[in-house]
Amino acid sequence: MPENLKIILCEDDEDIAFLIKLRILKAFPNTEVFITTNKEDTIKLLYDYNFDIDIVLLDYMLSNTTGIEILEEVKKISDIPVIIITGQGSEELAVTAMKKGASDYIVKRGRFFNQIPDVIDRVLRSKSKYELSKIFIAFYRFGESGTEPIYVSKLPKEFEGQQETILLSLGVLLFTLFGMGELEQLDSGSIIAGPVRIPKMHGYGATSFLFVVKDKNQKDPRFSGHDFCIVALGYPNEYSDISYKMDRVKRILENFFEGINDISEVKDHVGKIEKQILNIIKKF
Repeated sequence: MPENLKIILCEDDEDIAFLIKLRILKAFPNTEVFITTNKEDTIKLLYDYNFDIDIVLLDYMLSNTTGIEILEEVKKISDIPVIIITGQGSEELAVTAMKKGASDYIVKRGRFFNQIPDVIDRVLRSKSKYELSKIFIAFYRFGESGTEPIYVSKLPKEFEGQQETILLSLGVLLFTLFGMGELEQLDSGSIIAGPVRIPKMHGYGATSFLFVVKDKNQKDPRFSGHDFCIVALGYPNEYSDISYKMDRVKRILENFFEGINDISEVKDHVGKIEKQILNIIKKF
């Protein structure tokens, strides 16, 4: 279990939230506990911390929503473990929560505070089956001179030194699948192909996303003042089941590109988005 946990507790009763936080800190002294009272603040915290959150505790009955509603929103964008806390007599709601993806539940009965550290410990003992060091993220564009790399995270050691070749092969693949004219017709955020084999990287595949953003310096008339930013997530073939969870990665990318007005702005922000994506994947 990590030594320095980050936990979100969504509870709108201040006294109960204080007691739960106190019990967590007694069991895990170096933990950061962030208290929220609604869905909006809970989801915002996930983004603010790049999804580097170890667990989310949700009270079922909140003043403006329910823990189930927040659970559904969390599961759309991440597999961060969620524990539902329900009132006594609401065990059937806990069963519903488990079916919707909750990792466990606690019933507010007796000294339920004392159960919380044990449940957290049990839930966090499961580990991701993916080695993040084998996964890479690349941002590149179609520009005047073809495929131009914007950013690529550290490639697996055996492929170091092949960055340009890999980006070029991905660009050629995309150009082959979608000619320049057809690219203009694609919607922002389109998933190009996934998973696809990456030439020059034996045993690796990738899923790519295309986003249309402005480019004030674009001189090629075929682009009509637009540019195309491609995001490729590369992973070993044995991790191909990642492709079934791409909707969560796509959600993060969509939010990222909502704040991007020009292709030149991408490079300044890709480090943060890479961290967000990897923190999502490690919770799969």
